[in-house]
Parts: sequence; structure tokens; C-alpha cells
Amino acid sequence: MASSGTGRGTGLRCGNCQAPVAHRDPVCRSCGARLETALCGKCGHRGKREAFVHHRCPVCGHRWDLGEMVVLPLVVALVIIAMLYIYFSIPGLR
Repeated sequence: MASSGTGRGTGLRCGNCQAPVAHRDPVCRSCGARLETALCGKCGHRGKREAFVHHRCPVCGHRWDLGEMVVLPLVVALVIIAMLYIYFSIPGLR
């Protein structure tokens, strides 16, 4: 089974214990089961790990690594906005 790259969030889960697992983990960190099959965290489809091409469920199309692709740019944007707010709100900095 595989999951979001970090094993957090909505992703693939261990078919044995349903715990989130990292994409490249050979075994579940929770129960120790070999991750030969995958379970979609959205629709529940269970299938061979290789069937989940490009981190997508072959049945519903759920992409479990999308969250990782969005989080970092969002955090960077929020930091930039906070820095600009501080820069323009404190009169002595300009």
C-alpha cells in the first residue's frame, strides 16, 4: 500500500490495518505488513500498488500526493504576505 508521500492526510492506506503509509515504504510502519497492495483513502478501492500510477487511484482518480504539491507554495505565499504586511505597516521600515 502507499499513501501521501509523508503518510499524512488523505492518501492510500495499509490494506491490513488502514493506517496511512508513505508512498515508498516497503512495509507499514504501524503493523509491519508488506505493502504489496494499496487501498485508496477516498473510495476504498484495493488493488496492486503498481495499478496506482502517478499517485492516482485507478477507480476514482484520487491523487493522494496533491496535498504535498499545494502546501509548500501556500506556506511560502503566506510568509511573503506576512513580510509585506509588516514592512508596509511599520512606518520606520520604509
